[in-house]
This record gives sequence, C-alpha cells and structure tokens, in this order.
Amino acid sequence: MNVHVDWRLRRGIASPTNFAVLLAVLLFFPLVLRWTGALSVGEINPQSPQHTRAFLKFCFVLTAFLWVCFAIALVGIRRGGKMTFQELVGAKWSRWQTITGDLSVALATLAAMAVIGNLSNAVLGPFQHDSAAFRSFVAQNTVESLAFLGLALTAGFVEEFVFRGYIQRQCQVLCGNTIVASLLQVIIFTQGHLYQGWIRLVPVFLIGVVVTIVALWRKSLIPGMIAHGFGDGLVAFLFLAKHL
Repeated sequence: MNVHVDWRLRRGIASPTNFAVLLAVLLFFPLVLRWTGALSVGEINPQSPQHTRAFLKFCFVLTAFLWVCFAIALVGIRRGGKMTFQELVGAKWSRWQTITGDLSVALATLAAMAVIGNLSNAVLGPFQHDSAAFRSFVAQNTVESLAFLGLALTAGFVEEFVFRGYIQRQCQVLCGNTIVASLLQVIIFTQGHLYQGWIRLVPVFLIGVVVTIVALWRKSLIPGMIAHGFGDGLVAFLFLAKHL
C-alpha cells in the first residue's frame, strides 16, 4: 500500500488553510454542543412541556453547525477553482437510466443502513446504558418531527457533501491512497457523532463505510445523500405519516 503525503495539497480541491479550518471546526463540535447547551434535551423527560423547546434548540444548533461546515467547504472549492459543486456531487441526471440507477442504489444503501442499525441494536443493545436519555432525542409531536426532519435532510445532504465529497478528495490528495483516505474520512465522520455515546459509534462507522463505498463506486454523492437523508429522517417520516 503506497502512501505519499502531500501536505501542500497541490492537487487538492481547496487550499490547506481552508481544509485546516474545516477540520478545526469539526473538532470543536463537542464544545459547540456544550457551550450552546444543545444536549440539555437529553436531561428532560420527553413528556415534559419543556421538551419541545429544548428539542428545537438541539435541532437548530446541529442544523446551523452543518450549514456552517457546508459553507466553509463550498468557499474552499470555489476559491480553489479546480472543481465545481456539480462535479463534486456527481450530478449527472441527464438520462432516466441514471436517475433510476441512483434511486435503486439509494434504496439498496438505505436497506443496508437499516440492517446495520437493527443488528447493532440487537448485538450492542445490552451494552447501552443511555436508552432513557437517548429517547429524549426522539421527536414526540408534530413540531418536533418537522424540526427533526429538517435536521435529517440537512445531515443527508451536507454530511455527504462535506465528508464523502470534500474531505474524501482532500484526504486522497493528502495520502495518495484511496483506502487510507477513505479510512481517515470515515474516522473524522464517526467522531462527530461521539455525543451519541461510544457504543453508537459502531453503526455510525459501518454506515460511513457503506456510503463511502457507494460514493466511490457510483462516482456520485446523490445515492448516499438520498439514503442518508431518508435513513436519518425515517422516524420523523413515520410519525408525520401517522399523525397528519
């Protein structure tokens, strides 16, 4: 396995400074959650009247943070001038065959994500001791479901763009090796979910591997964006379908 480190990112899609800024922002994510008190929703009974306000705050903070990351990456790409937004995303929906192909892959990816989630709950469930607190992060009414759906769709779009797009490309230029770059990218992606607890990082890592393989195979972020957004928002979709 050949690894050629290029710290200057001469062939990168953005400057080293832009890349470092984005990584620093991602690294400070746990502090953002602490400073804003976004995780206080985990301490509130889901049936409490204060839950909705805390839940909306949680969704707003995470959504805003994701869009900040997107903006940093997009600015870096545009200033770099080596790749357009459309090229990075791999938007090639000019033929119906491509559309149906991406949708089919997205559906298969979503199914794989569901299998990983269910197996993780079955195998690792006994080791999770935060189930009561974690239930506080589940939408309890229509307002919360809409807020969570907005967060889920944002995560599906932004996280795939930032991690499987921008960071994957930068790490690949940095290391000169696709496997190493993919591993670094998935690790960075996984650590951003540490607020969910150590045990829950296992399915996050595995899902990160799956969507990375899909992105590299299809040379497009669209299937992963669709699967990621719908996968994260499935609970909200089901709640809204039942109550609206």
